[in-house]
Amino acid sequence: MKQQELYRYYSTQRPVDIGTYPKDADNPLVGFLNYDDRISVEHGAYRAWGEVIYRFPLTPEQIYAYELRPARDNPDVRRTMKAQAQVVGRWEDNNRIPPSRRLTQCVGISNYTFGDRVTPEQLAGRYRLAEDIPFVSRRGPRPKKSPQIEGR
Repeated sequence: MKQQELYRYYSTQRPVDIGTYPKDADNPLVGFLNYDDRISVEHGAYRAWGEVIYRFPLTPEQIYAYELRPARDNPDVRRTMKAQAQVVGRWEDNNRIPPSRRLTQCVGISNYTFGDRVTPEQLAGRYRLAEDIPFVSRRGPRPKKSPQIEGR
């Protein structure tokens, strides 16, 4: 029997209470958890007051309206991050990004995975950079020659 995939969202602005999470007849709340205090979640990426759990993903409008943050273990977030890791990994290889600054690691021939502590936002930012600037120049602009040297 296949286990049902659940979607977890963190409440970063306030504890979970009436009116602080979406109520949808097609996607009812499976459960919620309030923490005793605002704690660090997602390997310290941000802090949250609690979490809500659904059977299906919330819409971006619902996430924005209720100021929620999706967990990186959500199936839809993991699929997106896996696809982005392939592009970012090749970009990091091509630009010789040092291991200490990489967000991805190679796990096979042209197959990449994202690091344990990489947030979806970090990977998405690097993905946009890889699409916009395919090659990063290591050298800055050439310095101008002094007028005495040019006159020779």
